[in-house]
Amino acid sequence: MENKPKQLLPIPAQRYFTLEELCRLADISAEQFSVWQQTHGIIVGYGGRHYTRADVIKVRQLRDSFTPYIDPFTRNQVDADGNPVINALETRQQIEKVVDNLNSVLAK
Repeated sequence: MENKPKQLLPIPAQRYFTLEELCRLADISAEQFSVWQQTHGIIVGYGGRHYTRADVIKVRQLRDSFTPYIDPFTRNQVDADGNPVINALETRQQIEKVVDNLNSVLAK
């Protein structure tokens, strides 16, 4: 079976893009982008939350170097509202609460 690279969305004809738009067009998370910039000491764009078309193209070309920054537990997935899904620590804490509640109910 042949692995085909994921097709990226076409870049709209506009001059400036928000961080969210850049990340969606490059198929990366904002967290990945931030960690990548900090790790490499590179600031893409003007250091703010607005990016040019050239910045979007540059990030798309570099997107394979973003893969080490994927959370292995959640794979950087988001929920229906676009918020990051729960991480392993939060899951553990919630499970411990449920177990404690069950133990207290069973102890009665």
